[in-house]
Formats: sequence, C-alpha cells, structure tokens
Amino acid sequence: MKTRECIDKIKTNRWVRLIALGVAAFIMFSYMYSRGISPVWIAVAIVCFRGFFRFLYRIACLLVAAAILFCILSFLVF
Repeated sequence: MKTRECIDKIKTNRWVRLIALGVAAFIMFSYMYSRGISPVWIAVAIVCFRGFFRFLYRIACLLVAAAILFCILSFLVF
C-alpha cells in the first residue's frame, strides 16, 4: 500500500511532470538540431500548427502498428 501511495504522489507531482516534459523537449530539440533544423522554428511550428502535429503523430502510430503487424505475420508465414 505504501508503494502505491508513493507512485501516485510522484504521478500527481507537478514538478516531476514538468521535469519529464523538459527532458523530452531537450531530447527532441537536440535531435532536430543535429539534423539541421533550428529549435526556434520547431517551437513555432508546434505552437502554430498543433493539428498538423497531431495528424503526423497519428500517421506515425499507424505506420508503427503496420510494421509490427507485418513482422508478426511474416514470422508466422516463414
């Protein structure tokens, strides 16, 4: 019971969520910067085109699911 309370406390802690978001943003911006895209333009694009990034996320999820399904089916066939 004590472990569950500790996990719930961490999940609802605003600072933990903020730090996790910062780490994720740092990783994303570093990756894009290594590919030659400025972090400022990435942030502007995310703010201005929120629906577009949701659409890209859905497409990426669909492609990953299709690739996993293809791998499973090809393993079963061969």
